[in-house]
Amino acid sequence: MPMNKYKKMFSFFILTAFFCAVSLFTRNIVIAYYNNFDCTLFKIEYIKNYGAAFSLFHTHTAFLVFVSTLILIAAFYYIFLNIKKYTLSDLFFSSILCAGIICNLSERIVDGFVTDYIKLNFVMFPIFNISDIFICIGAFVLICNILFNNEKKTD
Repeated sequence: MPMNKYKKMFSFFILTAFFCAVSLFTRNIVIAYYNNFDCTLFKIEYIKNYGAAFSLFHTHTAFLVFVSTLILIAAFYYIFLNIKKYTLSDLFFSSILCAGIICNLSERIVDGFVTDYIKLNFVMFPIFNISDIFICIGAFVLICNILFNNEKKTD
């Protein structure tokens, strides 16, 4: 039995809330117990990132809040506009994208910075967090779906 629009919206909100909880829970555990934890692949190293990716715009917090808010609104608008034709996979990846944006945005608003803590040991790469992973995976999959979904739409 296919899901109707309202079940899909409810599922989207529940998944988004779940992934927000995972991200915030992980952040709090890392800060409280695992700073400077080191293993073969990665190191937990707590830093305060006042900028965006690669610390860009590190002195422009208000601008970053504004841009993140616009992106989140655009994502919600796109999702609600297209929710009828969303698959469960689309709901899943849309929810992790939105959860990542919401968590980074909320940290930036409340704390004035985003907490980054995962440092890869095998490559020179900026320190990042779970929300960043959610944003990258969600955006990549959704962009691929938009670009490469060539199915004919029937209404």
